[in-house]
Parts: sequence; structure tokens; C-alpha cells
Amino acid sequence: MAQWSYRCKSNITGSYSIKNKDEDAYLALRELLKRNRISIGEYLISSYRELDEGAPNDFRLAALRRG
Repeated sequence: MAQWSYRCKSNITGSYSIKNKDEDAYLALRELLKRNRISIGEYLISSYRELDEGAPNDFRLAALRRG
């Protein structure tokens, strides 16, 4: 298992940070997920599967990193 997570019984837990410039978007996302009863973990994995899993390259992530 990767070093950046912790498995508590059957779930993996972790932590993350949100940049100040993204705080409003993060709070809006949290509200959206709360209304729809979706966890951040579910959203994270769903987004990964839709956007990056099986991608032929990392160009999208490189662009994200550059801002």
C-alpha cells in the first residue's frame, strides 16, 4: 500500500490541502456532494476513472499542474 494513506478497518483514509484560490470552488463542491450524498472518496475515484484512467499520456495532469 502507498505511504500516503492509512487503512482504517475497511476504508483508506488520507488528507489533502486546497489552495486559497480554489477555496470557493472546493466549498461549492462539498455542498454539491453533500446534497447528493456522495463522499469525497467516491467523487475522487469516479473523476479519476472518467478523466485519467487508461489515458495514453499525462498531458491533462501536466496542464493541471502548470495551472
